[in-house]
Amino acid sequence: MLVRTLQVVVHCEHKTLWNMLMDRLQHPERYMLGVAEARVTEESRDVYICEMTLHGERVKERVLARPYDGELRHELIEHPQFTGFIVRKIVKSARQSPVAPLYLEYDLDLLRKSLKVQGVVRGEEEILTDLETEMQKVKMRAEESDSRG
Repeated sequence: MLVRTLQVVVHCEHKTLWNMLMDRLQHPERYMLGVAEARVTEESRDVYICEMTLHGERVKERVLARPYDGELRHELIEHPQFTGFIVRKIVKSARQSPVAPLYLEYDLDLLRKSLKVQGVVRGEEEILTDLETEMQKVKMRAEESDSRG
């Protein structure tokens, strides 16, 4: 089981960071290594079904967007190794100050499907490294966007 919280400080407005998370939802290849053929296959009010090829494997997820809470909940529908959730969310560092930095937080709650490993399988540390790299790209783009705006 992989249960972990990753967090990075981002100096930008809430709306800017939310827009980056939505851009990441629509275009994961801009933020993640190893993504090919990414697309949103279904979209309703606040629910998206996304499919991509990640490191040569098919991944399908249902994403619940909660803009008011600054949260995207990714449920793995099809994944070669894991079942579970990744929640990407924006957390305020201070309630009173509108200029206080934000935290971009990823909450992982993943369960390995099988202990039997066939072929080359990405390990948990590699997955964490990929997600940390993604967070840094989201942070960088958000801060750059805010400084231009």
